[in-house]
Amino acid sequence: MEENPPPPHSPPRDTRARAAQDVEARATSPTPAPRERSRAASYSSAGCEYRNDNHDYIEESIGISIHAALATLIHSEKFSDMTIICGERQFKTHRAVVCTQSPFFDKALSGDYVESTSRSIELPEDDPDVVERFLEFLYTGTYTDGVNFTWGKPSTAALLDPETVIQNLQQPACGSQEEDMSSTEEEGSQEGDTEGDQEGDQEEFQEGSQDGSQDWITDDEPDEEYNEYDEQAGSPSDNGEAVGDEKSELTKAAEAVAEGRRQEGLNQLAKLRNDMTLPLRLYVLADKYDVPALRLLARDRFYRAVELVWEEAECFPDVVDELYQTTPPTDTAMREIVCRLVAAVIHVPRVREKMRNVMMKHGDFAVGVMEYSIHLHTLFV
Repeated sequence: MEENPPPPHSPPRDTRARAAQDVEARATSPTPAPRERSRAASYSSAGCEYRNDNHDYIEESIGISIHAALATLIHSEKFSDMTIICGERQFKTHRAVVCTQSPFFDKALSGDYVESTSRSIELPEDDPDVVERFLEFLYTGTYTDGVNFTWGKPSTAALLDPETVIQNLQQPACGSQEEDMSSTEEEGSQEGDTEGDQEGDQEEFQEGSQDGSQDWITDDEPDEEYNEYDEQAGSPSDNGEAVGDEKSELTKAAEAVAEGRRQEGLNQLAKLRNDMTLPLRLYVLADKYDVPALRLLARDRFYRAVELVWEEAECFPDVVDELYQTTPPTDTAMREIVCRLVAAVIHVPRVREKMRNVMMKHGDFAVGVMEYSIHLHTLFV
């Protein structure tokens, strides 16, 4: 009997046998580990290479892209479905942006309130200029203040997860208490030794001016707001913001000191009062409307500004007065900053005289300074 040939599309038996063996071999062999994606060639949405391998570059690039998109909607009526009325100003905003970041506005616009029907909310007690910076943070992840660079990118605080933000708020703004106070004590003791001729003020400022550098600007400061980006991420001219003036203020001060015009440089820094009051007021507003990320950013900017100019700024007692009037006793995130800085040099007669009235007005401030001063003294006994 003649054997039927195999179907035209059926592989020979030996081919099918080899295929079965290959399948069995792959099933029993260990699965190779997936090749790790290299960070060397990963770039942000701005086209800049990340420089910290520990960062989740995918999530960060998404965050940057989202803020870049939202920034185009700020102060725009396009897609606006919510109005914030503050004083004589009206801010056209978007519930998807504002209410998702602020539980206060979420409840007001979603609950059984008149605001949920009118889609507008009035803030009669708030400063319109501060509210504008508040909204700027919600849309862009940062805010402009005429002093700090934004580089057109969101701050680190805006990219952190909520748990990390809360943890950072529970830590001192200036690192460990002992390190900060010990470094400040050295500056204060040298100032006290030269109080008569006023040559010991702002030792950090003087040291930075010896070689004409500006290292004193960032010594012992909190982590930079934008340190996750490459240093060549952009320049002041790249982001369309008027940051030339921001740079000139600090640069003029540094140059004045480097050229021997020390008092002129210190006076220029002391004029930056807004650098202290704006982050303070933004911190209070962020606490009021429950935006922890903005609280963190404002707190760190407040610390950097206060540490730099408080001894020369005649308005500093007024700043402390406002701080203690607008923050509750349980909120130590901002109060400990001024207590620690003053405590480090409270032995200087000029400092005591300068802070006397505000310490008499706010007993808790005086107690805070005393406690930090005692703690500082025990570190060196």
